[in-house]
Formats: sequence, structure tokens, C-alpha cells
Amino acid sequence: MATPTDKPYSIVALDEMETAPAVTPGGNDDGRERLDVRRQLGITSFGINAVRIPGVGNLVREHVEAGLGSSEQEELYVVLGGAATFVLDGETVEAPAGSLVFVRPEVKRSAVARDEGATLLIVGGTPGKAFEPALPEAAEALAAYNAGDYETAVEKQRAVVEKRPDNLLALFNAACFEAKAGRTDEAIEHLRQAAALDDRIKENIRTDEDLDSIREDPRFEALTK
Repeated sequence: MATPTDKPYSIVALDEMETAPAVTPGGNDDGRERLDVRRQLGITSFGINAVRIPGVGNLVREHVEAGLGSSEQEELYVVLGGAATFVLDGETVEAPAGSLVFVRPEVKRSAVARDEGATLLIVGGTPGKAFEPALPEAAEALAAYNAGDYETAVEKQRAVVEKRPDNLLALFNAACFEAKAGRTDEAIEHLRQAAALDDRIKENIRTDEDLDSIREDPRFEALTK
């Protein structure tokens, strides 16, 4: 495993890095391997990681970085090996090894590998804002959720909320984990706080299946209006 050293520099091979846990609910990363370059090298001033896939498949799921709860970050995708096909706002772009693909927050983007072993280095940052590293507890909470350990997910996510009490997604995820753990009162309260920050979260409250267990609570309906 690559780790920071006492020296003021680090030199590592990407293949020496451990893969990071899945970052999606359910733990399904479509066979992708995530390499948490930033954390393993101890980088604190900008966001950077890598993703690769042993065969041919999805490298980047379709998404935008603008909108509700997003980081509003710009992203630079560097094709380190293999080749990828990007779709950027509906336009197909071929990106062989050595390509740099820069994407602004509002662009809907996705990418698939065209060659086995395609690898992307991804650098991101929010214009005009200092970089704020993701909290390790957030990844630990999601890993516990993916494993069905909802009590641990709640514990870890509460640590995230304590450190970032005004983070919309931190509050919403806490509510989802609490609902799965049968902690209705806590889930309702975190949903209330999230809706107070941005009432657009009410659409997520109406539709997220993680909240199904608390929908019959008389307090829930008020959160969706």
C-alpha cells in the first residue's frame, strides 16, 4: 500500500495502491476499481483519484456536478491507459490514452472503457472555494450501509453531521441510515433539518426507498409539503 512518508515528496506506482471501497449504495461499482490517490498520498489541497476496470464497461456513471447537494466542481479526466468513450451533454467523444477531458459542473457526463484495463485519473475542484476533503467517516458509513450494518452506518454518519452540520447530503444520508436502523425519531429530525436548509430535498424525501419504513409516521407527510 502506498503511504505518505517523512519526505516532502512521494513517488508511487498506481498498481501499488489498494482499491477503495465502493461509493454507491448497494456496493455495486460495476466492476470498477477505485484508487483513492488523494487519501493514500495525503494530499489535502485538491481532489484526485483514479478509476479503472479490468474489462470493458462503465468507467464514469452518467451524472452532473451541479444541482441539489452537489459539489459544483469542475473535473479533469486524464486517460492514463487504454481508451475511453465519453458522452458529454449527448456528444460522443473518443479519448485514447494521453487524452485530457475537462468538464464543467453542469455538463452531463459518462464514460465507458473501449480497451481492457482502461484507467482514468480524475482531478476535481470547486471554482472559488478551498478544497474540503471528504470525511473518512462518510466512506465508512456507506461501507457499513452496503454491508447491511445500519447501526454502524448511523454511528459513522452522525460523526459526519457533527463535523458538517450544514451539509445537506450529510443530513439526508443520516436520515436514510437511521430509517433503515429503525430510528424513526432521529430520521425525522434530520429530514426536518435538511428540508430547512433546502426544500428541494423534499423530492428526495418523497421518493427514496430507504425512507419507506417511516412513511406512515404522521410527521413524515409534513416534510414533503
